[in-house]
Amino acid sequence: MINKNSVIYEEKESLKGKVTLVTGATGGIGSAICKQFTKLGSFVYICDIKGTKELAACINEQYEEPRSMSTPYDISSKEKVKDMYRQISEERDGVDILINNAAVHGKGAFPKIAYDEFLKTINTDLSGAMFCTLMAIPHMKKKRWGRILFTGAPLSSSGIPCPYLAGKSGFIGLTKYISQKYNEYGIRTFTLVLRHCDTPMIRKVMKSRGKEVEKSIKELHKKSRTGKMITPKEVATIYAYFSLAESPKVNGLTLLSDGGITYL
Repeated sequence: MINKNSVIYEEKESLKGKVTLVTGATGGIGSAICKQFTKLGSFVYICDIKGTKELAACINEQYEEPRSMSTPYDISSKEKVKDMYRQISEERDGVDILINNAAVHGKGAFPKIAYDEFLKTINTDLSGAMFCTLMAIPHMKKKRWGRILFTGAPLSSSGIPCPYLAGKSGFIGLTKYISQKYNEYGIRTFTLVLRHCDTPMIRKVMKSRGKEVEKSIKELHKKSRTGKMITPKEVATIYAYFSLAESPKVNGLTLLSDGGITYL
């Protein structure tokens, strides 16, 4: 567990001069990551298909200089990803820290899944992350420093759809492969696999299933050995910790955050 007293970088601008790109940036987890990384001095590109201008304005009003930029691109399109990186390269040279957080849940229960729906989910959750990663690596190689982080998901009692799980599971392999192939360039990878996180999305899912939201949230809290689900702010702190870790051994890691439910 990461103790706040040990995370001394929180009060310093330890990421000043670094450029961060966050996908799925306006959701509960994404917005917390954007706020945490700008707090640490990084300039953050806020990538999502909606709400990016509002979040950028909310962040920038807290500082004397702009620390974030709205980038409303659809990462399921390879051409849109190229356009986004072209903008970032022209404005800030390139991406130093990439946080692949974007996801769509998809529709349909296995095995009755429409192929088009499966592809729609995979194109955002996995292919989109791959496009962004491929575009980020050349700059990271040139700088001989880079961080590529993924938000994963395990099979859980909340009923994660098959396409979503398939896409997110792909991050584990990418994390291992990229860490080995580009280790000599100082490029490090990390995946945080979240069983349950206390976000607006999980409440939306509960409501769509006709469940009493607050009652369902309390039940999810009880399933955790810690008595509560992890929060978006805690996720953001973990990502900051791994982005700043000095040891070269902190690389290619996948950690499961499930409140101690899984016994290893």
